[in-house]
Amino acid sequence: MNTDAQVVVGYDGTPDSLAALAWAARMASLRGATVVATTIIDPRETPRGVAWPESWWEETEDKARKEVAPWPGLDARFERHVGHLVPALVEAAQGGSMLVVGSKGHGLVGEILLGSVSQSTARHAALPVVVVRPAHNPEADRIVVGADGSESSARAIEFACETARLTGQKVVALRAWYPATVVTDRYGYLPMSTGNSAEEVEAALRQKVEEVRTAHPDVTVEGEVYSGAAERALVEASSNASLVVVGSRGRSAVAGALMGSVSRDVLHQAHCPVAVVH
Repeated sequence: MNTDAQVVVGYDGTPDSLAALAWAARMASLRGATVVATTIIDPRETPRGVAWPESWWEETEDKARKEVAPWPGLDARFERHVGHLVPALVEAAQGGSMLVVGSKGHGLVGEILLGSVSQSTARHAALPVVVVRPAHNPEADRIVVGADGSESSARAIEFACETARLTGQKVVALRAWYPATVVTDRYGYLPMSTGNSAEEVEAALRQKVEEVRTAHPDVTVEGEVYSGAAERALVEASSNASLVVVGSRGRSAVAGALMGSVSRDVLHQAHCPVAVVH
């Protein structure tokens, strides 16, 4: 991961975007990167070309400068772009290391027209997208990452480990095991092939955790198996996490179209910031 790349954050002066900027500033400071507070001027929010007065821009930028002030020496930039909200924000983030947005969107009209801006941004961006919301437990010292064995999950684990290396937190690789419905024989016995499913899942997770520990010896990595649906596992784990990391696509090709159902559900329901890694 290129620690010199920019951390781009969608910013419009609202409380949610200020929280996103604070999160992005901390991460940029840890990475030795530049944080770029990016405001998108959407023509649909400025009917007949009426622009926001310069006094509004000055006030909004002043709020941003105060938000990044706790990180002295941090290189911070403030940019304005014109275009449709999500495409313009995604384009502005190209070449960056991640795109950070608030959980409630980036403008009222854009929210109405596009649905959730955070969901749309996570779906269309080609780089990791972090959606910032207040953590249920601000003192949590673990980063939870979905580990389902897919390539997308492998990239999510790498992101989680790199973040944990910078923050000093541990990584919990969470594997959900959802037993399939099986038909017993006429005597009421389960087929032999289903007997070790849970054990096989646990063994696969242990192997993956060992691989990650070898690749990241400076990061504490643990594994957990959850009996139930993956989205429920991650949402419940998020109540005691500083960050939940998911891959944009899971093991299912159908669920993985554009953005998997698990990542969508976690973005909507999680109790802490969520990173979607493509």
